[in-house]
This record gives sequence, structure tokens and C-alpha cells, in this order.
Amino acid sequence: MEPNFYYPQEDILFKYCSDHPNTNWNIICPAWIIGAVNNAAMNALHPLAVYAAVQAHKNEPLKFPGDLNAWLSVPEHSTAKLTGYLSEWAVLEGKCANQKFNASDDCPLPNNRLWPELARWYGCSEHTGPELDETKLTTVDPGDVPTPLGYGPPRKPRFAFTLAQWAQEPENHEAWKEIMKKHQLNDDPFEGNVEENFTYGDAAAWALSVFLSTNKARHFGWTGHVDTLESLFLAYSELNKIGMLPPPVVDKANPLI
Repeated sequence: MEPNFYYPQEDILFKYCSDHPNTNWNIICPAWIIGAVNNAAMNALHPLAVYAAVQAHKNEPLKFPGDLNAWLSVPEHSTAKLTGYLSEWAVLEGKCANQKFNASDDCPLPNNRLWPELARWYGCSEHTGPELDETKLTTVDPGDVPTPLGYGPPRKPRFAFTLAQWAQEPENHEAWKEIMKKHQLNDDPFEGNVEENFTYGDAAAWALSVFLSTNKARHFGWTGHVDTLESLFLAYSELNKIGMLPPPVVDKANPLI
């Protein structure tokens, strides 16, 4: 795995507080962050909306790129607004001084629930699930690398295709240009570093089940929760307002209830 830049930040924070008596700290650890910003390189779910919009524009199905494990995986996400509220709460609650908390919507969102919604939001003719023919899957083997826990094999994502590969196809870029013109958008992720612009979308689609326990925050009194699908729909709508995405063709998300 690549070095985690969170830890040097924590070390700097600890040293600062050590050098400045009577200064407390908090650390908030989110998962995939859902929000609307004009630099979306690390907004993992932004490329999924681009993909859905282009497929709808071409009147083609929204195909899932990963395997069955990824299709059934249940990742969690962290809505930016809720994470902000958690951060504010931790700072203002005296008992939370010098404490570290996970930030999650507490709303597990499986890909088999996300994909139909993406198709519906952008008007795709249909959506398809994972590729079940093992011979058509490619396995990413990271090789002999350290694992997060220091033991066991590394994860090996499998895919039928990647969004980064899909974005290299000229007809998809042409479709996006037509979408940009129709909706007066100002962002073209097919220009520049295409691999960088779409890789996080691949990571989100391949994600295995990852749960961020908020037990500690709950123990300290935190009660925040949002519906991740509703938050994502709102973020996509806000990304439209800043010229990053076309508008959804429906007026709201189907909540995870």
C-alpha cells in the first residue's frame, strides 16, 4: 500500500499540541466523502455520474465494471455536511477533547442498490449487474506488498473493464462534449489526466465491504445520521449548479429504507 498521508498530519498535530500547553486536538476519519467541489479528483462518486450521464446520452445500458464480490459489497460513505457537524460537535463537547472519531453516514450502501439509482437518476435505458463469466474478468495483483494488518494476502480487485479504460474511447468523450454544450458545463474530465480523473471511480465501484464503526462517537453522545443516497443525489444536483455534471432527470432519490 502507498504511505497514508493522514499519519504525518496526525504527528504534526500532536507535536503542535505538545508545544502549546492547554491546546487540545480532535481527529475525524471519514470514508469516501460525498460533497460538491470544483476539484473532484478525489470525489470517488463523481466519475460514476459522468459514466451514467454518457451512457444515457448514448442510449446504452449502465454496465457494472466489477465482479460479483464488488456488486454485493457494502461500503460506507461520509457526507461532507454531516462530517462537518461531527467535527463541530467534537470540538464543542469538552469530553471529546483529545479524541479521535470515525465519520460515517451510518448508512451502508451496497453497489447493487446504488447502480439502479444511478441509472434512474440519469435516464439510462437499463443497467446490468456484474460480469459472471470468470474468463472475462481481469485480476489486479498488487504483488508482494505489505497489508494493512501486517498479515494475510492483499486484496485483488477483479473487473470486466475500468472506467479509466472506458474514458479513453473517443465516442465517450464526444458524447460528453455534447452533454457539456447542452447543459452549459465547464468541466471536462476526459481532458488532461484521464487516468487520475476516473481511477477513484473505479476504486469506488470495486470497493469491498468496509465499515467505519461510529460506536465511539455514539458512546460520547453523537446521534448524527443521513441517508447516503439522498446525500449523493443532492451532491450531484449541486455539482450541476457549478458546471460539473448534467442535472438528474428525476427530482429525488429513493431513500435507503
